[in-house]
Amino acid sequence: MKVRLLHTADVSPGHVRSAFSGLAPPLVPGESLPHRGSFASFYDRARAQYDAFGVLETVPAPEPGWLNLLLLGADLFVPALTYVFGLSHLAGGRGILSVSRLKPPEENELSERVLVHRLRVEVAHELGHAAGLVHCAVNDCAMHRSLWPESVDLKNPEFCASCRARLPEAP
Repeated sequence: MKVRLLHTADVSPGHVRSAFSGLAPPLVPGESLPHRGSFASFYDRARAQYDAFGVLETVPAPEPGWLNLLLLGADLFVPALTYVFGLSHLAGGRGILSVSRLKPPEENELSERVLVHRLRVEVAHELGHAAGLVHCAVNDCAMHRSLWPESVDLKNPEFCASCRARLPEAP
């Protein structure tokens, strides 16, 4: 499956490259494009966050054999949760991922490595959902559920053998 990474201006080119370079098979880097959609109508002033369901609807449906993922810097929520890292249409070929909550509180060389690892894990996670995978019981699988940023650190940016077997091969 080829991956198209759409990105907003608040995501650094380095983080876009890191997301692409960390893709695990059967995910294959395709192209990276700036996202031209507007999220203004999905901003909740009281929460100072964007409604993830609305933002997800700005991501175009992909062509067969592709998955579209939007990387953005804005903080996301769904009504029942304080925040989400991302959201995908299950088996719908498209998803979103915010780097906002993945950033460690301090900024140094180590925190950048932590952020890149978290980014790669959550890119795989959201693309897995977009390809049809649900949450996995294997603790270090990319598809294992993460409720806080530090739990992402315990996962690998790859799919376990069981999840991998359920994904279609790249065209």
